[in-house]
Amino acid sequence: MRGNFIAQLENVSFAYPTTPDEVLFENVDLSLDSKSRVCLLGENGQGKTTLVKVLLGQLAPTKGIANVNRGARVALVNQHHADQLAFHKTPLAFLLDLYPGDGSLEHEQKLRSHFASVGVNAAQQGTPAGALSGGQRSRVALAAVSYSKPHLLVLDEPTNNLDLEAVAALADAVSSFEGGVVLVSHDQFFVQRVAKEVYVVGNRAVTKQVSFLAYRKEMEKTLE
Repeated sequence: MRGNFIAQLENVSFAYPTTPDEVLFENVDLSLDSKSRVCLLGENGQGKTTLVKVLLGQLAPTKGIANVNRGARVALVNQHHADQLAFHKTPLAFLLDLYPGDGSLEHEQKLRSHFASVGVNAAQQGTPAGALSGGQRSRVALAAVSYSKPHLLVLDEPTNNLDLEAVAALADAVSSFEGGVVLVSHDQFFVQRVAKEVYVVGNRAVTKQVSFLAYRKEMEKTLE
């Protein structure tokens, strides 16, 4: 990938053309690279998903400059990421369907090594997905999106349908991912494991927080 950035926003503002007076955010400066671990927080409808789309070049800003590295590969993981697994198929068969390669044993070994790198062991690779736990299926799904070696993982509420074991498994896999991460989530455990920078989207602004815990404490004060 050319350049050191994946996506950059310079003094960016955004409002949808149908509601030009309803500015979701303005004067935003943000840069993502392969080391980024960014979490976006905020109430629903305040613009978190819209901000991600602007970052990735899927929406043009109303004002300011949004630059996306043309060589960047992006993979999306959402709350339905593990639902793509057919219960009757093994993880290895699932990945071979997605990445058939040249059909050689060498290619299969490459897929097996990739599974192992995200915590899916040899026995699990040959077990039908329906017999795996939620955490194991989550690891398999992440292996599928990370095999193409994306430069950026976008995680949109990825833990909504997961139990605690699955959330921990996904956090382990994402923590070992070699690339940038943008996370939209309010799951305290997951955010603390994955995020290094926390921003709140709301009140027409994108505001950097000291930490997720500091943000939670401020939210608790408003509820008292």
